[in-house]
Amino acid sequence: MQSTLTEFLQDRVLLRHTIATVILFMTVAGLRFATLRFIRRRLPSTDKLQLRLAAQVRGFSYAILAVGLFIIWAAELQALAVSFAVLAMAIVWATRETFACIQGAAYRISANAFDVGDRINIAGIRGDVIDTGLLGTLVLEVAQGHQRTGRTISIPNSLFMTEPVLNESLAGEYMLHLMTIPVDRDADLAAIERTALTAAQEACAEFLDDVRRPMASRYRRHGLTPPIVDPRITFQVVDKNTVNILLRIPTPIRLERHVEQRVLRAVLNVPKGRDTLPPPLA
Repeated sequence: MQSTLTEFLQDRVLLRHTIATVILFMTVAGLRFATLRFIRRRLPSTDKLQLRLAAQVRGFSYAILAVGLFIIWAAELQALAVSFAVLAMAIVWATRETFACIQGAAYRISANAFDVGDRINIAGIRGDVIDTGLLGTLVLEVAQGHQRTGRTISIPNSLFMTEPVLNESLAGEYMLHLMTIPVDRDADLAAIERTALTAAQEACAEFLDDVRRPMASRYRRHGLTPPIVDPRITFQVVDKNTVNILLRIPTPIRLERHVEQRVLRAVLNVPKGRDTLPPPLA
């Protein structure tokens, strides 16, 4: 305690500012007291002018006190402001990812990008959303071949601000799945097309109407023409020897592998229950 007081007395700048502050308080208090006393003596206590002038004197005294303190302690206040600015920058820098995650969550909610149960694809991560939070989104991974790996992936919400989110659940529980079947250009393309289209129609016949209604409703809500959801085939030339058969087929979002396998088995002539291709013809 004594050492602190000694240091305070030795600091000439701090001591000078403290003395000036005390003098300022005493001067303002004295002038305020004298002025209010003069007003009370000159005007009757019931006069509204006395109340108004007294209020103005008090307000003016506070203003003089504030300006005087600012002038006296300007250098110290500037140093304090710089310290607060540096501290604020450090806090923002340390929590920038947290703020970015919160912004991503706000974007997801405002844009209605996806909901729990939707299948999404973002930055090469594909899976079914099983939980959403303020900082992250939890998905159940879906790997190549549309098979679940059993692993969960936690995606920071900040990723939604920098990467496009592909929502495959356009019609609720259903989606338009695009599968690619590469074939030799010299093959019987018409026969393969008929086989693939027939297998696709048989695979999606039971839920085709369930896909058509919600998808048409969603497109009309946005003023767009509803697409044709029936299985369709287009061709894509890869090179002089290969042609891709592009088959678009409606399917439940968690059964696209099953539907795709039914079509591939029909095209490749693999009987149901077998997992190997038939031997090539001699």
